[in-house]
Amino acid sequence: MILGQIDRTLRFAAGAGLVMVVSTLGSTAAAHHSRVEYVGGEIHEVEGEVVRLVWRNPHVMIVVRETQPDGSTVDWILEGPGAGTAARDGVRGANVAVGDHVRAAGNRSDRRDTWLRLANVLGPDGTELVLTSSGPRWSEDFLGRGQEPETEAVAAQGASDGIFRVWVYTDPTPYVIDELPPLNAEAMAAYEAYDPLRDDPALECDMPGMPRIMTITGTRPFEFVRRGDDIAINAQNFNGRRLIHMDGGPVPADVEATPTGYSTGRWEGGTLVVRTTHISYPFFDLPPWWGVPQTEAMELVERFTLEGDVLYYDFWANDPTLFTQPIDKPRVLRWHSEPGLSVEQDTCVPYYAEE
Repeated sequence: MILGQIDRTLRFAAGAGLVMVVSTLGSTAAAHHSRVEYVGGEIHEVEGEVVRLVWRNPHVMIVVRETQPDGSTVDWILEGPGAGTAARDGVRGANVAVGDHVRAAGNRSDRRDTWLRLANVLGPDGTELVLTSSGPRWSEDFLGRGQEPETEAVAAQGASDGIFRVWVYTDPTPYVIDELPPLNAEAMAAYEAYDPLRDDPALECDMPGMPRIMTITGTRPFEFVRRGDDIAINAQNFNGRRLIHMDGGPVPADVEATPTGYSTGRWEGGTLVVRTTHISYPFFDLPPWWGVPQTEAMELVERFTLEGDVLYYDFWANDPTLFTQPIDKPRVLRWHSEPGLSVEQDTCVPYYAEE
C-alpha cells in the first residue's frame, strides 16, 4: 500500500479542485522532478485497478493496485507527462477513470521501488493510451504519441515565418551529458546535496528561471513573437515569458536581476544569438544536471539556428564564481513546428511537503 511503502498520501480537496501530494518525510517531498531516476530503468508491466487519478500539471499521476499471487496488493505509482502535454497528444483525463482495470507499462525508478515513468496504459475497452514517444505496445487502437510528424506540411506552413512560430520538443529527452558539471569544490558540494524530490522550486509551482525555462521545456510548446523591434518568447512551460532586446545597446546600469534575466539579441545571418545576464534564479538546470548552483554572475549565450523545419539550439554558459570552465553544448536541443499548434495556459497544482 502507498502509506506503508512510501509514506505518501494523495489527498483530494473536495470542492476546491486542489490536489495535494503530501509526504510524511521531508526528504521524499514530491513528484515534479528530474526524470533521471527513470533513465536506464527496465520496462515493467503492471495490471490492476486504478485507485487514484491525478490529471493535472506538472505531471499526471495514476495509482494502480495490483494483486499478488499470495493475495496481498501493491500500489504502483505511474508518473506521466503534464496534462497539457498529454492533451496535445490527444490523451485526456476522461480516457481513464478510477475503478478501471488496466494494464500499464513504464520505466522503473532507481530511487523508489513502486514508481514507474508511465509510457502505456491499456484500458478496459481495448484502447491504448500512449504517453511517450515509444509508440503503442499492445493495441493498434490507440490515442497519443506514435504517429509520424507531418514534416512536409510543417515545412510548407512555416517556411515564410522563419522562427516566428510555435515550436515543440518531440525528440527523446537528451540525457547525453555523462560528465560532471565543471564546478569548484563549494559548488560541487551544493550540487551533490541537491535532491530534486525535495529542493526543486517547481514543487511549489514557482516559475523556473534561466536556463531551465529553455533547456527543460519538455514537450510543452513555446513561440517567438515580434514585439516591435524586440522579440518575445512565450513558453507554455510554467507560462514563462522572456523579452529579447534587439536595439543593439548595452545592458542598462540600473537593471535588476530577475529569474529570466536580461536578454539582448542580434542576428548572425539566419541565426538568432541571445546573451542573457542578471539572472536571479538559483539553479542551473541542463539535463541531466539538476540543482547546479548559479549566481548573478552567470552569463548565457544561446544560438537559435533554423534549418528547414528544425530549430537547433546551441548553448554556452559560464559563472566565473562557481564554474571552473565554461559549458559549451552545441546543438544540445532541437525543436520542430507543428501545424495548428498553439501555446496554451499552463495550469500547475503545487505539491506540499510536510517536514
